[in-house]
Amino acid sequence: MKKRILIIGPLLVIFSMVFLLASCGGDSDNSIYVYHFSPIARRLEAEARPMPSGYDLVETVIGFMHAEPLSGTLVTTWPYQLAPTMEDLVQAVILEDTMLLVFLKPIFHEMQSLEQTLFKAAFIYTMESLIERALTSVTEIKILVTEDYLYAFDTLMVALSAEEDEEAPDVPWLIYDGGFGLYNDPFVSRALLAPLTFSHLFFVDETGTGLFIESYTTDEADHQLEERFRQALSLLINDFRPEGALFPIPQETIIRNMWLDGDTVFLDLSSDFVTRFDGDARLAELMIFSIVNTLTRFPPNRVIFLIDDEPLEVFHGVQDFHLPFVQDDSFLLEYILEREADERDAREQEEQLGQHQ
Repeated sequence: MKKRILIIGPLLVIFSMVFLLASCGGDSDNSIYVYHFSPIARRLEAEARPMPSGYDLVETVIGFMHAEPLSGTLVTTWPYQLAPTMEDLVQAVILEDTMLLVFLKPIFHEMQSLEQTLFKAAFIYTMESLIERALTSVTEIKILVTEDYLYAFDTLMVALSAEEDEEAPDVPWLIYDGGFGLYNDPFVSRALLAPLTFSHLFFVDETGTGLFIESYTTDEADHQLEERFRQALSLLINDFRPEGALFPIPQETIIRNMWLDGDTVFLDLSSDFVTRFDGDARLAELMIFSIVNTLTRFPPNRVIFLIDDEPLEVFHGVQDFHLPFVQDDSFLLEYILEREADERDAREQEEQLGQHQ
């Protein structure tokens, strides 16, 4: 196999390599797009940077991600506290035929799930911008987390080359695997949603404080939106049990019907959803928005609940249950904890000012 190691830092000089830019092709666009997070829009947004030149294209582009955004309205997705330098997080990037393999260090697992989602999405789309302009032979990106990336690389190559009748070794470090357009991320344009990946499922945190995002990939997802709604909701109800989650949706709940009308998805559930729910108004609200936020990551913007084909005005203390619900990321645990920290800091500052007066 033909491989090229794209060096990330001086510690990773493992193989001798000649990186022929002429073989990479690319168009004449002199810009590359680096993705950062917009707190205002609650999504990733692209920021143009000059197209780098030379032998260290990937290292330079990752440096763009590591640096502060040029725009004051954006924030970096790079986990500075865990990885103050690029080498603290990214071990190596290997170009193997048509695959771009990114090896991250295990500190990736110390990031919060939302931070992981943002970083992965920003990294992938930033790399795609480079690939579009310079590494045009690449058609697939894989991100792996491992202590020993050389061992991981060799194991992955064995797994990929295994014959049908051979037992391929497991590659447990793989956290992203797909061709372009198959990365389904809630913070990027819905035009890039994946037909085979659910990486935007909202679950109630086990403390009942807020919601968190969990990824789930399947080869059995239907391409029809209505079926994908049903599959996503089935995962929330009973079919997927991520660690650290509550499961307030009664397992007896039957999805009687689901249909799309314009920008609204109508969700008709059996009465078990109401009669078998065991929780207070806060948990009911979190449960509702775990469903709403999950379904509105697809094209529809609104969700209307029906119970046995009839509207219900109040659901366990939640008013206006019969009206359309729209996405609300303020229920995300990350944002809740940030608000609580800000409020706590504000109280401490007030107390300190009071002591000085």
